[in-house]
Amino acid sequence: MEQRVRVLLIEDDPDYTMLMNVFIDEACGENVKYVLETTVSLQGGLDLLSRQEYDIVLLDLMLPDSRGLDTLIKVRAKAPSLPVVVLTNLDQDAAGLDAIGHGAQDFLSKSKLDSGRLRHAIGFALARDRVHRQMERLVEGAPDGMVIVDRARMVRYANAAALALFGRKREQFVGRLFDYELTPGQPVIVKLPGREDEEVSAEIRAGELEWKGYPAWVVAIRDVSDLKKLEQVRAEVRERRHTDKLKDELLSTVSHELRTPLSVVKAVIGTLRDHLAGPLTADQNDMILTADRHISRLTRLLNNFLDLTRLESRRARINRQPLDPLALIEDVCQGVRMASRGRRVTLRLDLPKTLPSVRVDPDMIAQVLGNLLDNALRYARGRVTVRAEATEEEVEISVTDDGPGIPVERIGELFDKFVQLDRARGGEGYKGTGLGLAISREIMTLNGGRIWAGNAPSRGACFRFTLPLTSRTAPPPREDTPHAQPAA
Repeated sequence: MEQRVRVLLIEDDPDYTMLMNVFIDEACGENVKYVLETTVSLQGGLDLLSRQEYDIVLLDLMLPDSRGLDTLIKVRAKAPSLPVVVLTNLDQDAAGLDAIGHGAQDFLSKSKLDSGRLRHAIGFALARDRVHRQMERLVEGAPDGMVIVDRARMVRYANAAALALFGRKREQFVGRLFDYELTPGQPVIVKLPGREDEEVSAEIRAGELEWKGYPAWVVAIRDVSDLKKLEQVRAEVRERRHTDKLKDELLSTVSHELRTPLSVVKAVIGTLRDHLAGPLTADQNDMILTADRHISRLTRLLNNFLDLTRLESRRARINRQPLDPLALIEDVCQGVRMASRGRRVTLRLDLPKTLPSVRVDPDMIAQVLGNLLDNALRYARGRVTVRAEATEEEVEISVTDDGPGIPVERIGELFDKFVQLDRARGGEGYKGTGLGLAISREIMTLNGGRIWAGNAPSRGACFRFTLPLTSRTAPPPREDTPHAQPAA
């Protein structure tokens, strides 16, 4: 397929124009045809460029109405994307190279021109122009801002990303002073106004280059706002972790140091409570019983905190072994019934006749189930139900009470340390330590299980946890389990 190349020759010498017509005809080949149009003045060339499309301009710098590099500058201003080959009789180093520095694709000496050199010059100019356009598209489409700043600190070029970063249109930015310091070779973090007065953190890197024959800087600008925010968040997380570590170490040390004097106080109170040191009046007995309750609560708090510290640090010893979950549930529930005498709450077991064996630490899982039952009995109005079922991978155990339930917006906080919800209590109003559920979560993590909470479909809270199976083979059926027994 023949390629047609439209050439505009701006030349005032009629003899040389005739010679160029001959060279153009000779330069044509089987696959390319050059179509030449001529004019004898700069203004005539500018008028043609306004009305018609060309592929390349052959430009004499010495015209009746313009001389020297100003001729090239005016043509480039009229058609900035059009490749220009300069024709000159002047010294090549002095004029031709200056012309290339001002945007010309090539230069040709009139005295040495022939059809072969002309064909090669046009072909190379068009090829270089295609490469230049590709580079321009790459720069224009780059995700980072690219700005050209001359030595007078005037912006000569800015790509789309730079305009977006500064929140300006091209006519508001190009041709204006660049307000930021430039330190070649060193990145600088600056604050940009951005769009809608939104401040943007940007990294600026500047390098020296020659722009259209003059020294300038190429400035790369990258939005690092998200990176700065991420670094700030990371610093806050590191600081929070450091603070939490110091706090946990302090509380652990204090807890250990308190155990000995607390044991002494508890022993003394126990001696007085049991009248081993002599009889007490009724008022004295009430005060001793109050002190005993509070010292017991403080003991539970210290023990829970030490348990949690040991679990979080992964220093806790875990003894995972095959276990019958039905036997564990019944054993823990029996202990809870004995410890809960006097409460008007029914503890109901809704269990299958058999469950597959699980592989966990029995004491740890008993502690989890005990914590959940203790919470359920505290908030239940009249009934707590324990259920269990098996899937292909695990056994799921649930503890449901008929209390007021959990505020939906606070379910996500339940397993955090020291969290206590302001639910109305169904029991005697006992205030826990706020560590039982946090301990339960750590235990389930160590045992390869899960624990979560929600509200029952009817009423009340429902806590669930899973135990990984030892195998998929279920043990022999057991005797029927009583479905409902009072906690008291």
